[in-house]
Amino acid sequence: MTQLVLHTHRQEHILRLTMNQPENLNSLGFKLVAALRASLQEATRDDAIRVLILTGTGKGFCAGADLKTMNHPYAPGEPDVLDCIVELFDELRNFPKPVIAAVNGITAAGGMELMMCCDLIYAARSARIGDAHCNYGIVPGGGGAAILPRLLPAAIAKYLLFTGELLPADKLQHYGLVNAVLDDDQLLDHATTVASVIAQKSPIGLRRTKQVANEALDKSAADAIIHERLAARDQFRSYDYREGINAFLEKRKPEFKGY
Repeated sequence: MTQLVLHTHRQEHILRLTMNQPENLNSLGFKLVAALRASLQEATRDDAIRVLILTGTGKGFCAGADLKTMNHPYAPGEPDVLDCIVELFDELRNFPKPVIAAVNGITAAGGMELMMCCDLIYAARSARIGDAHCNYGIVPGGGGAAILPRLLPAAIAKYLLFTGELLPADKLQHYGLVNAVLDDDQLLDHATTVASVIAQKSPIGLRRTKQVANEALDKSAADAIIHERLAARDQFRSYDYREGINAFLEKRKPEFKGY
């Protein structure tokens, strides 16, 4: 029987995607990338899904690109694995709903870049994270060198980029890359608890807030504030805005619908 490279699990408004290639530490090859992209596109269209959790099976969250694909004989104009991975990363960064990474083990190179596409990062105590591209003479192509220095102090980011060392998750939590480090057996429960809290909020409000926050670092503070103000004005016209105000006045819990 063919092994599923990606497992999906739905729990009310939460979708959990579990990469399932433990034999190669969930390396990103064509099949896994295609499965992830298909699931993201389906989840984007499904209004019942409000939060996404991404994790892996075995001893690795994701070890990066499947290097065996690098020697694949590509036809002229055929997308290579890097093209496919970059498209996946773009779709994950722009996914309109909050995404939580539950980092369960080795997270290297493209795996670290995949992790950085998520909004919140929770890591198992045994997790080791870093950029291993330099170990194989590879230049990062999915955000390692471009995004990591925005998330970490430059000296720490360059240490990871230049040495290829994988650091313990708790050390990177100290620098703010990881939200929290959990005992291995509590990682998924904690990520699910956080997802459950988020799933109770206004989906359309979170989508607008996420877009403003994602784009803010590429704008001046003044332009980011204008964007935020426009998003707030748009939210005024939503059902969820009225429901939130009425729930406050009536001293009850709001029931958001996402429009």
